Amino acid sequence: MLEEYRREYEEFNTQWMREYYLVLSGQKADLELARIYERYGDLFTLDAVSRLKQLLDEASPNFETTRASVDHLLNFATDQYLENAAKVLTEEISRYEAQASIEWQGQEITFQDAYIKIRTEGDRAARRELYKKRLAVIEASNDLRAERLGKLYRAAHTLGFAHYAALYEQLRHQDYVALGTEVQKLLDQTEAVYVTNLDTALRRDLNIRIEEAERSDAMYFLNLSEYDVRFPASELLRVYRETLKGLGINSEKQKNIVVDNETRPRKSVRAFCAPILIPDEIKLVIRPVGGQSDFQAMMHEAGHAQHYAWTATTLAPEFKYTGDYALTETYAFLFNHLPTEKTWLAEMLRFTDNRDFIRSATLMRLQVARRYAAKLLYERTLHSSGDLASSATLYAELQTSATKFHSGEAEFLTDLDDGFYSANYLRAWAFEVALREYLKTRFAKNWWTSRRAGNFLKEIWDTGDRYDANEMAAQIGIGPISFDLLIEEFNRELK
Repeated sequence: MLEEYRREYEEFNTQWMREYYLVLSGQKADLELARIYERYGDLFTLDAVSRLKQLLDEASPNFETTRASVDHLLNFATDQYLENAAKVLTEEISRYEAQASIEWQGQEITFQDAYIKIRTEGDRAARRELYKKRLAVIEASNDLRAERLGKLYRAAHTLGFAHYAALYEQLRHQDYVALGTEVQKLLDQTEAVYVTNLDTALRRDLNIRIEEAERSDAMYFLNLSEYDVRFPASELLRVYRETLKGLGINSEKQKNIVVDNETRPRKSVRAFCAPILIPDEIKLVIRPVGGQSDFQAMMHEAGHAQHYAWTATTLAPEFKYTGDYALTETYAFLFNHLPTEKTWLAEMLRFTDNRDFIRSATLMRLQVARRYAAKLLYERTLHSSGDLASSATLYAELQTSATKFHSGEAEFLTDLDDGFYSANYLRAWAFEVALREYLKTRFAKNWWTSRRAGNFLKEIWDTGDRYDANEMAAQIGIGPISFDLLIEEFNRELK
């Protein structure tokens, strides 16, 4: 059973990821998932999920790789069983956003372009107005999102779980209540330093008090637009290549990674990595506009791309395409952090007077971490109760409390990722700090210039997604993963 299942599993992942790549890169108008799910539907039926559960139950505890293999496949089958139940609505939401346009200053702009303009609009009244127009587009699709979420919840019940949260706690081997306690500690123990620094920065940069700050202000504030001249779009690819060269990786000879930097009207504003056929066909997709956020996004996705590109060809497919997403996010955030490193900035961009920028970028990073902490607390409550009626208010309250930027209710369903992905980001941030310190201690403070560090990374990338984040941390010798180092770093850098 498993060999045939693996073959079709790999084919499905390749076709599914290629479809998303073509749509999100702006090369295809409509997301067409139905034909893919119809062709490979036998992989994630109730019967397929039950058989994989039975195989896992029957596998001996002594055969760790066999158990891990079946567990990975069970994760895939369950995820896709849920997505199959909601695929029509997933397509409809994607089509709606791709076709949506907003009238702005005498011209029609895409939904994607509106996001970019809000982040770069220095006039507060203008960006507030554009933000409202973008929210109107989002609100018009909330009925579709609510219907889609209802289908996911019903699918979880069909699989025998009391609620969606219970399903993912078992599937991902995570205790979201315990993780919620950890992220609440992050919120509590960074509150003072965050509020002090944010209020100072808002008064200085936006001429507003913290009590006046709104979500549209956050989008602009986090872009750190005043530093854009230090991060020109024309330098993006050079910096990417030189960083990898320091690690002994010649990116121009990596035929398995294609950098898609073409400008297309409906291309996603967010950089992304599409591992279509691991490790042979990896798409690194960017939409260069310049600015520090563009550089951080590029380096983040470069971390994903290198992880997938160096995954061993001989690994079973399930250890290439399915695993603990916190692991690949750790590698992504390791590279994401480089544009806030003092030496890296000086060497790569000749940006030597970078102290104020690094402090601002650290505050930005803390704001994002706090936003995701609030997302997890919100998702845990929403997905346990299934109560959409009160969830919009809860979302707004938690986001406003955590970030100090007043957040409305409109984004309560769009600011939501399937499968508790917020937990993957939070765990990855905690792991990344420890991994970064390990690299600095073992190789050099500027570890990105060390071929030995590059060889070490290739060794752990070689294992693909065979291990989860906790297992990898233990193998390296830096586990268990704790939020203490992350909290300490924020308080130290912003004191």
